[in-house]
Amino acid sequence: MTLTDQVRDVERAQGTTGRTDSVPVFVIAGTPASAPLRDLAGVTRRLVAHFADNVAPCSLRAGETLRGDVTEVTVRCLRIAIRLLDHGELPSDADLADLRGSAAQWARAGFRLEYMLRLYHEGIRVSWELVSDRAREGDVASVTAASRLWMELLERVTVAATTGFVAEVEAIRRERDVAAQELVAALLGGHDAESVARRSGLELAETYTVLALSLARHPDERNPHVRPEVVARRVLRRVEVELEALCEGSHLTLLGPEGGTVLLAGASATVAVDDLRRRIETVAGVSVMVTLVHATVPEVPAAAKQAHELLDLVRHLGRPVGSYGMNDLALEYQLTRPGPARRHLARVLDPLDDAPELVETLETHIAHDLSRQLTARTLHVHANTVDYRLKRVAQLTGFDPTRPSGLRQLQAAITARRLESMAAEREILAVR
Repeated sequence: MTLTDQVRDVERAQGTTGRTDSVPVFVIAGTPASAPLRDLAGVTRRLVAHFADNVAPCSLRAGETLRGDVTEVTVRCLRIAIRLLDHGELPSDADLADLRGSAAQWARAGFRLEYMLRLYHEGIRVSWELVSDRAREGDVASVTAASRLWMELLERVTVAATTGFVAEVEAIRRERDVAAQELVAALLGGHDAESVARRSGLELAETYTVLALSLARHPDERNPHVRPEVVARRVLRRVEVELEALCEGSHLTLLGPEGGTVLLAGASATVAVDDLRRRIETVAGVSVMVTLVHATVPEVPAAAKQAHELLDLVRHLGRPVGSYGMNDLALEYQLTRPGPARRHLARVLDPLDDAPELVETLETHIAHDLSRQLTARTLHVHANTVDYRLKRVAQLTGFDPTRPSGLRQLQAAITARRLESMAAEREILAVR
C-alpha cells in the first residue's frame, strides 16, 4: 500500500474525504494556519523519515511492519492537528482511543516506550515549526492562541499513548508471569516442560543454575505500627524487580516472603551468583543466602531438592551470609546422610565433653582460618593459652588440629556432632 493510499484510508475512516472548510479559526500569513500540513503525503513522508533518522533507526527501516504503522498514526495525528487549527477542536474520544490502540500494538511488537514518546513529541514539534515559521508580526495573537491548544494537544496525545502502551505492557507481563509459573512448575515437577514452553512462547534453556534463596526478615517487620506481611511483600517485590532487571527475563522464579527457588538459564559461576546475591541484598535491605546446583532440564527437580538441602545445611552450620555450591559443602553434605560413619565421627569429640573450653577454642580457631592471634583476641586469652588448649585437643582425641590430616578429621567431627544433635532434636519434637 502506498503512502497516498494510506492517507485516503485514514480520511475515509475519519469521514474527512473531500471536506471543505469555510473560515479557519487560526490564520497565519493571510492563509489558514493548517496550510503547511495539508499535503498529508508529503508531510507524512518527511516526518517518518525524520523519525527513522533521529528517533528509532532500527525499528523504522524501510520495509519494516512498524514503519507502516507509524506512517498510519502520523497521518491520523496530522488530521487531528489540521482539525484543531481549522476548527479549534481537540482530539475526540474516538481519536484518543485510536492512539491508545496503536500504542498497545507497538508495545506488543516490542517497541520501546521512550521511542514512542519521542516520536510523538518530535512529530508535534516539527509540525508546529511548519505552522509557526510563516508567522509575521501581525500573527502574534493567532500564534499565541494556537500554541495553547497545541500544548494541550501534546498533553492529550502523550497521556493517551502512554496509557495504552503501559496497559499493554502490564497485560504482557501478566501473561508472561502466568506462563513462567506454568513452566517453572513443570520444570520443578519433572513434567513435560518442552510442551509447556512451546505453548507459552517461552524459551527453554538446555541447562539451568538452580538457586535456593533465603531472605532474612526486614527490620521493619518488628515495627508495631507496620503490618509485617506488608513489609514482606514490599521486600519480595523489590527482589523480583531486581531479578528482572539483572536477568532481563531469562530466569524463572518460585518465590515467597522467606525466599524460594530461582532458575537461571545456563551455567552461572558461584562468583557471578554471589554478585547477583549482593545486588539483591542491596535493594531488598535484608541478608540473602544462596546455594546453587547446576542441572540439565531432566535434572532440575533433583537439583532443586539438593539446593534447598544445601541451604538448610548452611543455615544449621551457622555459615556466614554468602553464596555456596556443592564444592563448598561436599563433606558437610555427605555427612547429612545418617549412618555409622557419621556417628563414629561425632564420637571423636566425646573426650572433650568435660572441657567445653577446648571445643570452643577449636571451633574459634577453625572459624578464624587457624590464626592464633585472632583466636586469642576473640576468646580474650593469651596466644599461649590457645596453643596449650590445641595440644590438649590433640592429646584427648588423637587428632592434632595443627596438622592438615588431624584438622580435616576434627572439622568433620564438629560437623557430624552438630548434625547428630539436630537429628536428635527433631526426634524429640516429633515425639512431642
